[in-house]
Amino acid sequence: MITGGAGFIGANIVNRLLDLGHKNINLIIKESTDLTRLKNAIKKINLYKVDLLDKELLQKIVNKINPSIIIHLATYSQYRNQQAVLPMIESNIKATLNLLNSTRKLNYDVFINTGSSSEYGIKDKPMKESDLLEPISFYASTKASATLLCQVFAKEYNKPIVTLRPFSVFGPLEEDERFIPTIIKSVIKNKPIKVTSGKQRRDFIYIDDVVDIYIKIMSNGKRLSGQILNMGTGVEHSNDEVVQKLFKVTGKKVKVEKGAFPKRLWDTSHWVADISKTKKSLKWKPRFTLEYGLKKTYEWSLRNEE
Repeated sequence: MITGGAGFIGANIVNRLLDLGHKNINLIIKESTDLTRLKNAIKKINLYKVDLLDKELLQKIVNKINPSIIIHLATYSQYRNQQAVLPMIESNIKATLNLLNSTRKLNYDVFINTGSSSEYGIKDKPMKESDLLEPISFYASTKASATLLCQVFAKEYNKPIVTLRPFSVFGPLEEDERFIPTIIKSVIKNKPIKVTSGKQRRDFIYIDDVVDIYIKIMSNGKRLSGQILNMGTGVEHSNDEVVQKLFKVTGKKVKVEKGAFPKRLWDTSHWVADISKTKKSLKWKPRFTLEYGLKKTYEWSLRNEE
């Protein structure tokens, strides 16, 4: 059972599960959910239209599905928008609490909660799961709250709940307005790329590496109950470096306008995951380089310009 399965990460997980032969995939979606990313999977999965804030209907659907694996990806993100605080509290905290409560009596194998690297706030060294949380946005504070709720449920009710904290995930099906899809679109259309003026750096991880971790967690829930694991590469790149690597793998080059994109509070010179715990816990390591991911995403974008 997957919430947020029509989003970027969710759709990639659904497609991988289908490729692996999973038959009984159930998505909890809102009435307004855009299913474009699932157009090739829609006939192979079960859809249940229910708002996670509707406790009674949610409980009925959960009981009907009786899932052995729960992947919680549904979220609401507007970062620092003061007007969006209430929707973020409802979607990221209340909805997570409702999902935890509705599944509490089930004997499931694992509940995978999706957190965010933004929960850490700005650090001057690679971010570890044991670090103090110092969120600097409303979104980050609500995601941190959801993570803490999941940890309490894991301990209080002895439930196999694991939280994954993705860093800068990219790849096919990512939102158009995000950094890498934006610069790829600029290269395809031969238009200038607008970047910030500074040396902001991020830990970019290709979507297939992220999906690998979800798949591994599915069979390790009980062993990792209550744990938090980072999803990153342990390597950070500046926006300039990403743009230059894109030019290299595509063989194309466009004008770069430094300073044309305004710097945001969470755009820092250091944002990278410490992945030692994830590597050890799952016997996992990233398989894909930034160059490989950029090339694959560019090729996918050419085939799917619409």
